[in-house]
Amino acid sequence: YLRRTCSAGWIIDASPEGHQPEVATRLFPGVQQPLAVGIFLREPGASPDEPAELRYTALSGRRAVKHGQLRGLSLDGAAWRDVRTGWQAPFTPAADGAWDEYPALDDVFPWTVPGVKPNRTWVYAPTRGILAERWRTLVAEPDLERKRELFKETRDRKIDREVPQLPGQPALSRAIGAERGAPPQPTRVAYRSFDRQWLMADHRLLDQARPPLWSAYSTPGQVFISEQHAHAFDSGPALVTTHLPVDMDHFNGRGGRVLPLFRPDGTPNLAPGLLTALNEALDAEVQPEDVAAYVLGVVAHPGYTRRFTDELTTPGVRVAVTSDAALWQRAVELGRAVGWASTYGERFVDGAAGRPRADVRYPAGDARRVTAGTAVQGMPNEIGHDPASETLHVGTGGFGPVPEAVWRYDVGGMNVVAKWFGYRKANPAGRRSSPLDDIHVTEWPSEWTSELNDLLSVLRRLVELEDAQAALLDEIVSGPLLPLSALTSDGTLPGT
Repeated sequence: YLRRTCSAGWIIDASPEGHQPEVATRLFPGVQQPLAVGIFLREPGASPDEPAELRYTALSGRRAVKHGQLRGLSLDGAAWRDVRTGWQAPFTPAADGAWDEYPALDDVFPWTVPGVKPNRTWVYAPTRGILAERWRTLVAEPDLERKRELFKETRDRKIDREVPQLPGQPALSRAIGAERGAPPQPTRVAYRSFDRQWLMADHRLLDQARPPLWSAYSTPGQVFISEQHAHAFDSGPALVTTHLPVDMDHFNGRGGRVLPLFRPDGTPNLAPGLLTALNEALDAEVQPEDVAAYVLGVVAHPGYTRRFTDELTTPGVRVAVTSDAALWQRAVELGRAVGWASTYGERFVDGAAGRPRADVRYPAGDARRVTAGTAVQGMPNEIGHDPASETLHVGTGGFGPVPEAVWRYDVGGMNVVAKWFGYRKANPAGRRSSPLDDIHVTEWPSEWTSELNDLLSVLRRLVELEDAQAALLDEIVSGPLLPLSALTSDGTLPGT
């Protein structure tokens, strides 16, 4: 509407830090939401068929600095950048270079779905035993009002409401309030990036379970790619992947969406004609798994995010698609290694290439193999890292070798190792939806030692791939590409 009714406009982004930034950076300390100032001009005779010329600038730093920047702005100053001109385009800076010609991720994988949103945290746990004890406490409670409190009733889920079960899960016979049976078999899920937890995949317990996601999960060879499409970020890989059902906040705890490789009916979730176009351009037989591997090889590393930090201020990943067959194949091979490590060895398995099934640890005798030097006792409250000895300290326990880059590995600002540990502490901050959340382990389970070894091994393998991915990205971006305009001209991709 503003583009059609105005002649010009100036957008002042007062919160480039995003939602809930540090209080010292907010123009108004009590306002957590992003703020912007818009100035719009309408001149007589302006044509509604031509979009208004819009410009953008951002304020950065602490509050006093932002106030100074705001006072120093003039409408014809040098701080402004041109805004994208499309009628439906966001009020964000136009990208430099060929960014807008790269296919967006949902151009390649058209069907997207949010992750699971239970609206109660007690249905997740880092061990199956916790879930079983919570379930027994709930179903054994004789007082109906107390049971409602334990369950945490919401608009969409009541203890006396019957709902159909999720695809692939055992049938339900009664409402949760009348349930007296054994706990549902927990399902392994991707709770946060690289953090596998357990979920009671019982539709009576989950407000927004996303049944199509569960249908797609049962497809053989399924791969889920997670994208942070709603919030800007400036660190870590731009994509992560898993083979497990995904929580709504999987990417970095701030929402996002899932792009499956296969649809619920088992067909590839690829734009119509894409494989044909790639086969012709590359003179190769490209398979759906190759497309997913290519995307991971090109995008799933911090070098991509560093290179395109400015472009990613408008959320949404784009993929530079090479027309060079040799570069394509290198990206596919790198992406297979990324996908294998990220799925803990469950996808892109190739023993000849050193990718065995379900075993991401380095072989015995390899100096990089992570071991637990000292045991974790009790339930630790602190985690830390000694860069000199490359030791990760978890309470009394020690794990190594853990390079600094592994300890600091982050996804969209979320430190993976620290967050993994934080979700295993008793009553982590912000996770209490019911008294059932208070049921937690009091001793470090031995399985967590094994899981932490796996996590550290996964992250080290990904770190070791980063330089090769960054170098390959440079070659792809500077080489011959298949731009979005070429792909959409014959209807191959749906376009934007």
